[in-house]
Formats: sequence, structure tokens, C-alpha cells
Amino acid sequence: MLSLFSTSSDKAGFRLQYMEVFNWGTFNEKIFRINPKGNNSLLTGANASGKSTYIDALLTLIVPAKKDRFYNQSSGVEKKGDRTEETYVLGHYGNIQEEGKTSTSTQKLRDTNTYSVILASFSNTDQKQITLFQVRWFSNNELRRQFGIAHVPLEIENDFSQFDSKGNWKKFLDKKYNSNTTKKKIEFIDGPTAYAERMSDLFGMRSAKALTLFNQVVGVKVLEDLDDFIRTNMLEEQDSEAEFIQLKESFLTLMDAKTNIEKAEEQIKQLTPINEIAITLTNIKTDLLQLEKSKETAVYWFAKKGVELGEKELEKCNEEMQRLNDELAELRSKEETLKQDERTISIAIEKDEVGSKIKDLEKEIKSLQAQKDNRSKKLDEYNKIAQNIKFNTNPSEETFNINREKAKQLKQSTQLEIDDENKNLRALENVEDKLKQDTEDLVKTIIIVR
Repeated sequence: MLSLFSTSSDKAGFRLQYMEVFNWGTFNEKIFRINPKGNNSLLTGANASGKSTYIDALLTLIVPAKKDRFYNQSSGVEKKGDRTEETYVLGHYGNIQEEGKTSTSTQKLRDTNTYSVILASFSNTDQKQITLFQVRWFSNNELRRQFGIAHVPLEIENDFSQFDSKGNWKKFLDKKYNSNTTKKKIEFIDGPTAYAERMSDLFGMRSAKALTLFNQVVGVKVLEDLDDFIRTNMLEEQDSEAEFIQLKESFLTLMDAKTNIEKAEEQIKQLTPINEIAITLTNIKTDLLQLEKSKETAVYWFAKKGVELGEKELEKCNEEMQRLNDELAELRSKEETLKQDERTISIAIEKDEVGSKIKDLEKEIKSLQAQKDNRSKKLDEYNKIAQNIKFNTNPSEETFNINREKAKQLKQSTQLEIDDENKNLRALENVEDKLKQDTEDLVKTIIIVR
């Protein structure tokens, strides 16, 4: 932060620490230095001792534009043009009239082979240092100028003694201070305008107008009209017409924006019901898709449920078949017994011991054979059913009776589950029909709204 506006009058802002001039006016071939060290200072001396010349050097550093600068103000001289940068560099000090001539010739201390350096170093309470410097020389009898600002203290003897018109002195300074650093410590600036803007920025001035004010204050002795002085030297020029046009255009732009906002609000207001219907329609479509997925899932669910029920029924049939198989084995055992009886009877017939019972036995055998064939047929049917419902084939009588009771219960529970699933399916179909009807009604409503 700059301390430009410190409340302490002896510390406020950037203050002059020292100033040096070389080959400026009558300060010839020697470095002349003053050291205010940031203090308020009084510059005194006899007439023609160089007070105004030194002040003009400071004025040249701070007010670079020639049109904004008036030399020799502090001496009270009203005539302008008697001192210029060229006269200061060449060291004009008077005019003489040679004997026998009517014209006068200018007396000067230096010729166009010389060069001139002026610099001033400033610092503030934040220990920031700024050095302003200007170098002047002649090339083809034309005065050249180089403006510069350094962020370190410079001295003419150490930094400008190697001056040459080819510009090697600039390379020397650039290498000395700007090498091996990311931020330049010395800035060489082309032109007084850029120099003034950069200086104003570094010193914390609001604008370059402050430099013109400094030029006026240097030589002020009598302040005639304070209002006119402030208006001319302290206030920035304002283009009222341009500001009015810009304000008018901004107002028209705002009015157009207001109209567009109101139009957009009305459009949103009118589109809100349609948007709500569209949202409802989207929700219905989502529900329909969900129902379609549920319907597809239900088909597979019922198929899976049927498989599960079939497997249970098959298991019961297998058990029943096992019981029948056991019963068949028992019957086969009885058949074997009967065959043995048959053989015994046959033997008895041969011996004519039981001839009277042959016919009765033949009838009984035929009856038993018929019963056997009937039971074998039923056993085969039972085994087929038992295999489907996973019951044991050829069951015993006890197992057969148990499986028969289980089969009755399974049939009843399966029929109840089938009835429940049919009810759920019919309910889903009713919801689907209602959603389709609602969708058609909403589509018709949207068509009517359009």
C-alpha cells in the first residue's frame, strides 16, 4: 500500500531523497547533488546562482510533456521560450554583441557532442524507492531523449558514466539491474506520455492531471481566481454531450431489457399450464413403461410359479408312484404265492386228490388275473402322474394314502394361488386401461391447447 495519503505531513507520500544533475544549464562537467532526505527543504542562493535551473530540472523530470511545462517560473519571469531543453543541455548562459556587429551571439558551455543526465530518487514510509531519470544527447544536431524509471536508487557517477550515443549504456544498465530477476528493476520508456502515465501509476496519482497542477504550483506567486485555478488545473475535462448520449443509450437499453423481461415473464406465465400438462404426461408415460415392464415380468413370474407348482405336484406323484410300486411288489409276491398254489393244485389234480375244486380255482384265477391287470393299469397311470409331480413310483399302501391327502391339499392351494394371480393380472390390466384412457385424454387436451 502506498502512503500517499498519510495524515502525517512530514511523512505523507513519496518524498524526494536526493537529486542529481549533470551538464544541465550552468551545472557543467560536474555532478551536482542535493539531499533533502524526505524533509521539507529550502533552496536558497544569490541571483543567477542556478536555483531556477535546478528547479526546472526537477520540473522536467516530473512534467515530461513540453506543452504542460513552463520553465523559469520560480524566478518570476513572465516571458516564455527563453529557456528550453536544448538551451539547458548546451548550457546557454548569456548573449554578447561582438565589436563591429549589430547582432548578438549566444554564449554556451557545451556543444552537440555532450550529453545531459538528470535524476531524482523518491521513497515512502513503506520503504519503496522510485528513481526518475532522463538522458539527453544530440544526434545529427537533433536533441534525443530517453525516459526511465527505476525501482532502485541510481546515481549518475555509478550508472551513467559509460554513456555513448550508440545505446550501449542502456545495455549496461539492463544487464546490471534486470538480469537474474523476474521483475524488472529498470524500465526504459519511449515517449513522454507513457512515461507520465507510468509515473502517475507508481506514485498513486489519480491521473496525469496532477503533473500539470505541479507545474502550476511550482511558480505560483499570486493566486488571482481560486475557482478558475481549480477548474483549469485540478479538474478533469468532461464531455457532457458524450456522457448524455451514453446515458440516453443506456436508458434505452434498459427500457428494451425491461420490455423483453416483461415479455418473457408473460410467455412463461402462458406456457406454465402446458408445461405442467407435459410433466404430467411424462409421468404417465413413465408409469406406462413401468406397467409394461411389470406385465412382462408377470409372464415370467407366472411361468416360474407354474414350474414350482408343477415340481411340487410331481414330487407328490413320485411319492404316490412309490406307494403303488410297493403295492405292486406286494401283489407280485401274492402272485408268486398263487402260482405256487397253482402248482400245488396242478399236482393235486394229477393225483385226482382235489379234482372237485379245479373249476372253482380256475374261476378264482381268472378273477384275480383281471384284478391284477386292472391294478397294473392304474399303477402305470399313477406312476406317470407321480413322475410329473415328483412323487415316488410304486408306493406302499400307507404312502399312497398319505400322498393322496397331500395331493388334495396341493390342488386346493394351487387353485387358490392361480385365482389370486388371475385377480392381480386383471387389476393390472384395469390400471393399464385407465392409464391409456388418461393418456388419450391428456393428448387431446394438449392438441386443443395448441
